Amino acid sequence: AGFSHHFEQTRAPGRQWNEQHPGLGLERREGDLADWNWRQSAGVMQDSRSVWGGYAGASLMKEWRVPGAASVGLGLGTFAFYRSVSWSGRRALVPALLPTLSLGLLDDRLGVNLMLVPPMGADGDSRPALVYLQMTYRMQ
Repeated sequence: AGFSHHFEQTRAPGRQWNEQHPGLGLERREGDLADWNWRQSAGVMQDSRSVWGGYAGASLMKEWRVPGAASVGLGLGTFAFYRSVSWSGRRALVPALLPTLSLGLLDDRLGVNLMLVPPMGADGDSRPALVYLQMTYRMQ
């Protein structure tokens, strides 16, 4: 599940961006080479037009840890989102390269990922810049 903040409202009359994004995803982490790790993720979520879609991605993250307490990761991820591209609900595959900040608590059992999404498009259905906050829970 996640939340977003759009920096400007849509120009489509009578519409507004969805700022709450229910969903479910999985993330796998590999490696611990000098505090660097690869993270692969995939899931489904409701997008900014309240249409359900999917995503998959991989990120390279540098991680700093306070043993038994918290972690902070900073990295860059490449993603493919299958999401709406118009208010009519038409979906398309949208690639993205996004900076990501990851915060973990309680040995990474609880966490958040914060992503900055740049603006895309130039018409009334464009997607403005937004900040996206994804909540995480590790099951193992």
